Amino acid sequence: MAGVNWLSLLFIIGFVGVHFSTKYLKLSTENPRSPWLSVFGGATIAYVFLYLLPELHKYLGIMKEAVGDSWLAVVGDYTYLLALIGLLVYFGLDTLAKTKQKDKGEESGFPVFLVHLSSFFIYNLIIGYLLIREEFSSQWSMALYFLALAAHFVATDHTLKEIHKEAYDRYGRWFLVAALLIGWLIGVILKVHEVAVGIAVSFLVGGILLNVFKDELKQGGSKNYLAFLGGAGVILALFIVVRSL
Repeated sequence: MAGVNWLSLLFIIGFVGVHFSTKYLKLSTENPRSPWLSVFGGATIAYVFLYLLPELHKYLGIMKEAVGDSWLAVVGDYTYLLALIGLLVYFGLDTLAKTKQKDKGEESGFPVFLVHLSSFFIYNLIIGYLLIREEFSSQWSMALYFLALAAHFVATDHTLKEIHKEAYDRYGRWFLVAALLIGWLIGVILKVHEVAVGIAVSFLVGGILLNVFKDELKQGGSKNYLAFLGGAGVILALFIVVRSL
């Protein structure tokens, strides 16, 4: 476990580096949207479908066993319902932030900024925790997790910067970096009950799906589509290689 801890620490430092370095990447989120952002989006979506969605099935079994014959059993597919809720929550918060941005001009307003960033704080907290506590099949599998979500961070950083302007550069990045480190430290110190992890992963899946597709559909073109396919293809190829090791 000590070796895995050190490797996960290395990847956490890598995530921190991504958050602080994306401000220097001049990738357009407007029309025309940078193809690189579509590459990163495709990579993230491929990882969600190849790895995270199958994980929902695993956690669904854990939740059903925990619920047993209680009244909650009527819900049935808990993880998929939670993924839907996660998607709807992030969609609502994103819509709120963009609406306030239009009303106030350049900035979305600090209260809205805090609410919006708090949702991404939870997002990063879960990612940091899973890096050390998720049962990866190998160190290469953990590296693939890092690669796919680092790509996602590049895209979400640019989107949050677009909405919140200078507030994101001054406060937002630090907020999200703190969430990653706190999530990782929680994983080092204790093991959260698997039902809680299942809830967190389900919510995360819904948020990732929403955050990628809303940006791709907004300013998509043929060049962006091909870039999206390329990013997905890279992760698919790496996934097959990792599974064969």
